[in-house]
Amino acid sequence: MLPSTKKTLFWDTNIDNLDLSKHKRFIIERILKFGDLSDYFWLKNVYLFKEISEVISRDRTELDKKSLNFWSNLYKVRVNNTHASRDFK
Repeated sequence: MLPSTKKTLFWDTNIDNLDLSKHKRFIIERILKFGDLSDYFWLKNVYLFKEISEVISRDRTELDKKSLNFWSNLYKVRVNNTHASRDFK
């Protein structure tokens, strides 16, 4: 279950219905895109490095180009060409 302190990151979702395992990709993407440092530390305590890097490197990530560039550099993940063509929103 997500802590109530993360509720603002999931403004469009009832966090009581989110399952940390079942909705892993959604949770990781949302925190990487909108979270602050404390959110990121929480994320690192809940998910493995490999799980986070897999979300960053997936073909159809919801991360915007700026976030994707930052996290792929930090995690040393190679991103596919489909990511590079995404425009800033």
